[in-house]
Amino acid sequence: QNVVQAVLEDGRVQTTSGSGDATMTQIQLLDANDLEVEKVAVGQHLTLKVQVQTHQPIAKLVLGFMIKDRTGQANFGTNTFHLDQPLSQLEAGRQLTFHIGFDANLGPGSYSIALALHDQDTHLHQNYEWRDLAVVFTVINTSKPVFVGSNWLPVSLRIDP
Repeated sequence: QNVVQAVLEDGRVQTTSGSGDATMTQIQLLDANDLEVEKVAVGQHLTLKVQVQTHQPIAKLVLGFMIKDRTGQANFGTNTFHLDQPLSQLEAGRQLTFHIGFDANLGPGSYSIALALHDQDTHLHQNYEWRDLAVVFTVINTSKPVFVGSNWLPVSLRIDP
């Protein structure tokens, strides 16, 4: 398992680890027009596009992602194992592109996405690549009523006389 730490342009330290049997070659956060974005609106639909290259035969491949707030606390995470879409029996040299769609139902602030390529429901067994701070983005409130907190929850209100 290789562990590499690099200082990003904003001064944050990005940690990457794993065997390297499969790696992420390109990571993009895209809007509805497939344009790369760093600033997104509360509730905006986004696509996380992750290109993966296998360097060794892979019996089982799972891609996981986790959205973290500015303090590193997890807001949401899942993976292709839990979404019932793990891949299996991939030959070396295979190129894959994952498209993960979600609505940014997050509170205003700075967020990051951590990504992991592994073989089971977590990255703790066989870790091909783990990358913290793979994407960093800012959420701004451009159209929702003012709210506090880390999540946008559409609320309905009824008042009986």
